[in-house]
Amino acid sequence: MSNRKDNSNGRKLELLKFDPEPSGIFACKVLVETNVKGILIGRLAVWAWVEDPARQVYTKDLDIAISQKDQNVIVSHLAQKGFKVRELSIGGFNVTAEQDNVKVDFIHRNSPDWGDLSRLFEEAIEKAYESRQTVTLGEISLYLVPVEYLISMKMGTAEQKDEEDIKYLLEMVDDVDVHALRSIVDHHLGPLGKAKLENILRQVGHPDARPRGKYVS
Repeated sequence: MSNRKDNSNGRKLELLKFDPEPSGIFACKVLVETNVKGILIGRLAVWAWVEDPARQVYTKDLDIAISQKDQNVIVSHLAQKGFKVRELSIGGFNVTAEQDNVKVDFIHRNSPDWGDLSRLFEEAIEKAYESRQTVTLGEISLYLVPVEYLISMKMGTAEQKDEEDIKYLLEMVDDVDVHALRSIVDHHLGPLGKAKLENILRQVGHPDARPRGKYVS
């Protein structure tokens, strides 16, 4: 049975190690007040796609993908409300309010150090809004990154934990559209990303994995 739920129902997170509700409420309020599109990504999105509390690994914050063009709008809005932000080296910023248990990273993924994946993030946001797939945190809902884009985002890092998340998603979400995933990776991450994806597919024994050395355009 598929782990992908009907779009109209949304998805509900029941977490043991991290309570994202205060951060989710905060992020949702900011997006509504600024009229900015943003979607849930990162480790919490993995938890949303694979509802297995036993496999939830600790995360310290909630990640929201935004378009780079919207960063200044959000930062100005937060500054007017007295919040301080911290720039992220990967492209984006963090806002923390310890007294309210709020820790949110707003990420657009364009930076001199980590490269420019902003178009991937913008495309993921548009696809999430088109699909209307949501995740529920307490009394609010956020749009959820499509699983193929979540995998692609994690392909664009050099972090071992992200590769582990990719394998976990490919093993546990049984209706990942591998054809669409290949297209996204090829377009946004190029030949090296494409080769890395095929290697991971083989490592997890995915039924759609291509034999080593087989080139398909």
